[in-house]
Amino acid sequence: MWKILSVVCMGILSAGSMALAQQRGSAQPIPDDTWAAMQGVSWHSGLPCPARADLRLLTVPHVDFKGRTVQGQLIVAKDVAKDMLDIFADIHAAGYPIQSMKLVHHFRGEDGFSMAANNTSAFNCRVVAGTSRLSQHALGRAIDINPVQNPYVNGGRTSPSAGVDFDEAAERRAGTGGVIVAGDAVVTAFKSRGWGWGGDWTSMKDYQHFSANGN
Repeated sequence: MWKILSVVCMGILSAGSMALAQQRGSAQPIPDDTWAAMQGVSWHSGLPCPARADLRLLTVPHVDFKGRTVQGQLIVAKDVAKDMLDIFADIHAAGYPIQSMKLVHHFRGEDGFSMAANNTSAFNCRVVAGTSRLSQHALGRAIDINPVQNPYVNGGRTSPSAGVDFDEAAERRAGTGGVIVAGDAVVTAFKSRGWGWGGDWTSMKDYQHFSANGN
């Protein structure tokens, strides 16, 4: 009898462990087909971006805007991959919705196209817009989440343009689908691992943006 119970319990624990692993997501080296698709699009040999071996492809579960759990993909630096999986496990457990999570080469490597599609993305080998300075995204150490609900706001400029309905503090309320606010599950998940949030910036706001360098 005890042997039967032991086997049953082990089976339950094993199934529970598998479910937990599925919720947490997984990391792997960049596959050949993905790396080929990135060339000249989201990875450029002329910029000092991480080598293939220093990047990881993450497959992570998240809740979409219809309340379903779906699988999304991100590319990040190898040294932040574990933290990112932990962060998104917390976000998924909290039920925070993310509309889209596709690799940025699906948007021709154009940040503007990705943001307009409300796509959550991380690695993109590019410079900061309007400068020659390498973006934290180009290092695989930054992520933008639900850009429409969490736009970049600087003076009279809101990006993406569809984010104008979410660019004022009065319009940014906890519980509004996809909106990130101070102290919520998303900000807490990142800050507890030392990541900075663009919503804390003073001269401008980048509500979608989190960075491993703490700002």
